[in-house]
Amino acid sequence: MQRHFEHLPFVLKLMLIGAVSMWLPAIFALVHEEFFQARMFFYTGVLGVFAVVMIAMVISNRDLTENGFQQVIHLGTSMVVLPLFLAIPMYDIIGNTTFMNVYLDMAGAYTTTGLQVFAPERLPDSVHLWRAFVAWQGGALMWVVASAILAPLNLGGFEVSAGNAGHRVGRSHSLTTQDRHRLLSRAAQRLLPGYFGFTASLWMILTFLGSPSFDALIYAMSVMSTSGISGPNSFSSAQAGFLGEACVVAFFIFALTRISYSQERVMQRNTSLFQDPEFRLAATIILVLPTALFVRHWLGAYVDDTDTSVLTSLQALWGGIFTVTSFLTTTGFVSEFWGEAQAWSGLETPGFLFMGLALIGGGVATTAGGVKLLRVYSLYLSILRELDRMEHPSSVGQSRKHLRADLRAGGFIAWVFFMLFVVAIAAFTMVFAWFGLDFEHAIVLAISALTTTGPLIDVSGLGDFGIIAMPWVLKSLVIFAMILGRLEILVVLAIMAPSAWRR
Repeated sequence: MQRHFEHLPFVLKLMLIGAVSMWLPAIFALVHEEFFQARMFFYTGVLGVFAVVMIAMVISNRDLTENGFQQVIHLGTSMVVLPLFLAIPMYDIIGNTTFMNVYLDMAGAYTTTGLQVFAPERLPDSVHLWRAFVAWQGGALMWVVASAILAPLNLGGFEVSAGNAGHRVGRSHSLTTQDRHRLLSRAAQRLLPGYFGFTASLWMILTFLGSPSFDALIYAMSVMSTSGISGPNSFSSAQAGFLGEACVVAFFIFALTRISYSQERVMQRNTSLFQDPEFRLAATIILVLPTALFVRHWLGAYVDDTDTSVLTSLQALWGGIFTVTSFLTTTGFVSEFWGEAQAWSGLETPGFLFMGLALIGGGVATTAGGVKLLRVYSLYLSILRELDRMEHPSSVGQSRKHLRADLRAGGFIAWVFFMLFVVAIAAFTMVFAWFGLDFEHAIVLAISALTTTGPLIDVSGLGDFGIIAMPWVLKSLVIFAMILGRLEILVVLAIMAPSAWRR
């Protein structure tokens, strides 16, 4: 049976996993005596398994081959088609809404965006669990895909440190279909146990520290997938206090650098965590920005002659550290002490700060979105090199550290990606504005979708976006933007290249 599963087309594998995963919320609803909800999840899962088995029988006598680009195409297809299937039980349970609204919500979950379409009180607990579980699976999928599909293709951020600048994309064409099956199987066996174990560990920690068990499970899955889905209660009311938030920050490291969980090293060289450029850049941002926010809030409190006690000051500082780290990983959780920091100083923190953090994003081959830290670091090295050439035009610019030299050489393609990302934001902003949104709402929605940071909408300070009332064409464009942000623009362009189809 395992052999038959391994030889299924990639999109059918994902559909089968999605169908079987519906039985978890079915069991949850059955335990809580919500029989209608249990039936919807269970029957839809059975129908999904039946459909996959029938399709597998039809194609069983065909010799199907998959190259790397075909697997990426299947991944993109699954992000369009699979949420349609995953939304069926949710649509039946909610009842008084359109299928497009549910599809938008489920696409936001599967792409780990966490776009909140429905008010939390409108959804039963089984649906909250289902949304978080779908996003959790989407995060696990990205771990496996980055290691088994994107890394051999030198895509998804790996192109920046690929060494030879002339051959950054498409080196994996010599791999056979069997090799690709083995890569997927090996990546899943190596990464998924850790992904599950980290989630379970954070769940137990948050529960032990005082969060309700159900809420703690959703928070743990959201942290690992960086989806920002908080379920019926927001994370700021998690009741875990400082220790709980400190533990969450520790688990955010898996979204900042893949060195933290993968045995593979950048450029195939052993690199410790503190030597990793992504982690060092993230640490710099996490230390500098909260300090600047703290000074800003402290000055506001001092001018207004409010309480500036040590405890209040430390709470404000920690609120900045946690919230900055959360948005840098594109999770979007807000600290329990963030509201106190704002009330303490009487100052509102501008939403563009969080949009900038989400644009930077987390680490390459993680569940985080955005431009990615490795590309930003590569651009930084390129800027340093250009400044050096202005002062010393004849300098060669060699570096004893091979990693720095390779990343500097990848600065051009990092700049290309950054410009494509900015152009995509501008394009989606104009299109959203054309469909009736004002400029502020349009740009926040575009950045939120392309960086897969749904909670940006809640902290933008622009009020209700009226997502449910949007026309279906605009909702379709939001879905496309979320998929584009999850797959990354260079991956999509590589798929569209004629050379990819000729192979």
